[in-house]
Amino acid sequence: MLFNLFPRSEWLRDKQQAAPPSLPAAPPRIFLTGVTGFVGGAIAAELAGSESFKEMLFLVRAECAAEGVRRVRESIARFTPAEMPLHISESQIILADLKDAQAFADPRLDRVSHVIHGAAVTSFADRPDIWEINVDATMRLAERCSRLPGLRRFMYVGTAMACGVARGPVVTESLRLPVERAHLVPYTASKAQAENQLRERFPQLPLVTLRPSIIVGHSSLGCKPSASIFWILKVVSQLNRFVCPLTACLDIVPVDYCARTIVALTLKETLGFSVYHISAGRSGSVMVEQLLQAFHGLNAVARSQPYERVPEAALRQMALAYGVRHAVQGSATRTGRNEPINTRMLHKALMLYGRFSRLNYVFDERRLLSEGLAPAPCFLDYIGQCERSAAKMSLKAQMAHDFK
Repeated sequence: MLFNLFPRSEWLRDKQQAAPPSLPAAPPRIFLTGVTGFVGGAIAAELAGSESFKEMLFLVRAECAAEGVRRVRESIARFTPAEMPLHISESQIILADLKDAQAFADPRLDRVSHVIHGAAVTSFADRPDIWEINVDATMRLAERCSRLPGLRRFMYVGTAMACGVARGPVVTESLRLPVERAHLVPYTASKAQAENQLRERFPQLPLVTLRPSIIVGHSSLGCKPSASIFWILKVVSQLNRFVCPLTACLDIVPVDYCARTIVALTLKETLGFSVYHISAGRSGSVMVEQLLQAFHGLNAVARSQPYERVPEAALRQMALAYGVRHAVQGSATRTGRNEPINTRMLHKALMLYGRFSRLNYVFDERRLLSEGLAPAPCFLDYIGQCERSAAKMSLKAQMAHDFK
């Protein structure tokens, strides 16, 4: 490109005017993993209808391409209107299991310009395949992508809680993450290790890491796509007892905001950083006291007893008592929405989320805002939609989202 450093030079001015106009860039060719998951489905829905959607490739576990198309359509349909036309061809489906050593051998990947790696085991259960999928498969994908001639960006969807337990109260985007004993669950430890290894083993990869905070519901659909985490917040509100102080903060974002932000950063021509929190941050996080007040207001429940902070040892008995009360209510109403729940799982959830809440983390969102992106909506703005959409789901079904 010629730059006119001397405006009075007729020769240079003539050269610039005679130069052929640059051709418009081709639509990005995006490869998305995790499309059948909560965040991955929302990402695909955000891209649906765009010029680049018809060129997208999806990694899907299925018996055949036709089944893969069906699974992708069903995943996207959770987030889009029923009347929205959605054309997905079998040529866009890459059939593979992340555990397969040859999962990324398909030659169609050679033409990819952008990768969004959202596939992961996100369960808080101690599954044996967490490390195999979250770390080993990620390294295989990175190795394959490091050899792609036209790759412009590799977006790795991690988690803000990869920071471990020794941070706060406002967590910034450190590059080096702690591993193993610094984590409450294997899931966050695996994501920290994968991110560290990506940076160390593939320095030539155009890597951008995205770390969402707590993802709960959808800002307009509520819990219809997934009730993950919402149910435990509601249980705590019903108990009105928990291990954290009322002043503890929860940094919550809806899945559609998370997906919209991921797509925007993926397609943005230039970025100022290689790591971003996708978070509510200091302005949008909510205190536990605000959360409880909102739940009690939605259910018109007047609390005669104030909130009680309890020791962790009390949670087991609380879970057992809640399970009995839940079953009794189910017998009285016979609605089917109060089928018996696994109190052992409820106890585990109360333990885990109690420990998370006591960290009192707020994830710094200033990098995201510096890119010109909108701040996240406050959870209190759409909590009512989450409550209404979850009303017809059994608690057992809602719990299944987090203990797969």
